[in-house]
Amino acid sequence: MQRLLNSGTWSRPTDKTAVYLEIKPGKIWGIRVTIFPHTARVEAVNGPKCTWYKAPIRFSKEVTPPNFLERLQGITFEEKLMEEVSDKRKVAAEENAKLESTRDYLNA
Repeated sequence: MQRLLNSGTWSRPTDKTAVYLEIKPGKIWGIRVTIFPHTARVEAVNGPKCTWYKAPIRFSKEVTPPNFLERLQGITFEEKLMEEVSDKRKVAAEENAKLESTRDYLNA
């Protein structure tokens, strides 16, 4: 997992979880991946201290291990996780673009 997610920082808040945070320099929005023993949560966050409570799927989604049919198709947990990471990176990029366009509008 760490070889796939290597642009940000990893931390270990507890023995059973790992948190990956990726926010590009000069940007506000980024992604956070929280890895639990059997699942993971992938979030688009607006800063390192952002917390979501019942966030919309656009911003936060739980990734579960592949079910029986997915395993038959050869889909792995890492593939499911990286697909969701890619989706949340797009959301973060969209939100950063919105902020920049608003900033440009206000400065014009």
